[in-house]
Amino acid sequence: MRALIRSKRFAMARDEYSCAKFEDLRGFTIALGFAAVFLLWGLWAWAWSVSPAQAPATLGWHLLMGVLLSIYPIAMLVGLSPRALPWLLYTLLMAMQGVYLFILTQLADGTSQGTAGFLFWFLVPPLLAFVFGWRVRLAGNLMLLLFPNLLVAVLGAFPGFDLLQFNLTALPTMIVALLVSHLADQWLHQSHDLRKQLAWQSAAIASSGEALLVTDRSGRIEHVNPAFTASLGYTPEEVIGNKPSLLKSGFHDSVFYETMWTTLLKGQAWRGEIINRHKDGTSITLWMNIYPVPGRDGHPEKFVAISNDITARKRLEEEVALGNAELEAIFDNAGGGIALLDLWGRFIKVNDFWLSMLGYTREETASLNHADISHDDDIAENRQLFVALASGELSHYESDRRFVRNGGRVFWGHLSMTPVKDDAGYIRAIIAIVQDINERKLLEEKLESMAHYDALTSLPNRALFFDRLGQAITQSKRSQGLFALMFVDLDGFKAVNDTFGHDTGDALLKAVSEHLLECVRESDTVARMGGDEFTIILRAIHGPEDAAQVAEKILATLSAPYHLLGHQCRIGASLGIVLYPQHGKNAEELLSQADDAMYAVKKAGKNAYRFAGEM
Repeated sequence: MRALIRSKRFAMARDEYSCAKFEDLRGFTIALGFAAVFLLWGLWAWAWSVSPAQAPATLGWHLLMGVLLSIYPIAMLVGLSPRALPWLLYTLLMAMQGVYLFILTQLADGTSQGTAGFLFWFLVPPLLAFVFGWRVRLAGNLMLLLFPNLLVAVLGAFPGFDLLQFNLTALPTMIVALLVSHLADQWLHQSHDLRKQLAWQSAAIASSGEALLVTDRSGRIEHVNPAFTASLGYTPEEVIGNKPSLLKSGFHDSVFYETMWTTLLKGQAWRGEIINRHKDGTSITLWMNIYPVPGRDGHPEKFVAISNDITARKRLEEEVALGNAELEAIFDNAGGGIALLDLWGRFIKVNDFWLSMLGYTREETASLNHADISHDDDIAENRQLFVALASGELSHYESDRRFVRNGGRVFWGHLSMTPVKDDAGYIRAIIAIVQDINERKLLEEKLESMAHYDALTSLPNRALFFDRLGQAITQSKRSQGLFALMFVDLDGFKAVNDTFGHDTGDALLKAVSEHLLECVRESDTVARMGGDEFTIILRAIHGPEDAAQVAEKILATLSAPYHLLGHQCRIGASLGIVLYPQHGKNAEELLSQADDAMYAVKKAGKNAYRFAGEM
């Protein structure tokens, strides 16, 4: 038992969830509320069930029970040791059981007490233990279960009370009550984890060094982070509700913005330099990435713009190109990592920011070349790039690249490289400027995943499915090949969802997704269209018999029972199958034919497959 109490389930130290739960003063208010309820119940018993001669004593015992119940929240407020609190709780609850049964012995007077009064205090203490306790749950509740029986045995039998009948009535009720309490505790735990995750994400966005701006579908600003205020000078109150045109500097014509919005409304990300206006009227140059976030209809619902102030870098590039004498000061004080390399890729000079970003000392840098800080996958490409710059084939290069810090950690940086020429026009060195954009890249990857993959199953969503379907059509046209499209609708999913709840339904959808992936090849595509509808693209098949074989495998796999969250579920599937180009020349025709075939299976009895056009 000692080992069990020390296990993860009965941990001796409170976890973060328990701390949050017990530091919430509403919990203490609830405990005191319980005390008040029992005091009122004592007054009710005095007025209706107690003889005048016994009333003062009975009321006194109920007041004692209220005092006992109040000790626990008071002990929590004054800071009693977390090790002692759970044992104090169970001790108080057993004491109240004893007081209540003693009151019944005083009131009996030869009259029948029945089971209801005993059942009340048989169930309430374990429920209180679930509400306010976080340790010794199993052992403590067993004590609370056995203690009334022990007291009855010690105090003697009661008129009209059968101990066996009492336990047969109490045990099922108590099991159901404890199960409900346990499920409620799990739900509260999940809610706490979700709030913690949202708080972490909000803190990460707020602390990001890159300016973030979120607009709705019409372009009105909904949110900005502190980095935006620091970069452009506007407070959230000054920009929220307005359109980004508030930031226009006048350097870009209408064609620039039309091209940007055309790209975004197609559901594609826009990246590029933009010159905006600071609140003080000055112009700043930003490297901006704008990502459309699709809504349920597949059209962009919001736009997330992440920008990095590159004004200093652009100024530096201009100074390099012009051969300005102030290059040295800018080199040392710019906000990014700057390195000067010879034509063989060896480092001649680097600034302090570069050393901090890459984790090297100046002495170590003297023996490095550009390949030593490049990602393994990029070394060959970087070597060709460097040759092109050193030979004059390229006059400038700029892109996002992966770099390797001293010690092996990989991070993303925005790289800008420009050849440095002497007065005669000969290239003598290469200047490289690196901005750390690792946080931005991580956010880009998350936004990219949200745009193309289903959040629950991680399968491709509708947008990515139509893109893959278009690729399959193009490839089949080119190779004169054949592919199949399946439309899969689950049979019986709604009943599972309604009977066992949405958590079980979500778990079932995840399991179905995994089984569908097991039934196809890596080159095929399984996508979730929404709800319990899935689509499958079988590439490069030889004939309908290949599609039929996969369909039979899917039906056999999905018909097996699922054991999820303590429930056993059974479902089936209705499959509609079309072949390209036999049943359609474009995506809309193929999907419509597959959908019709699937509904034909539904009408014919479900849990089967049918090719389009079959009777």
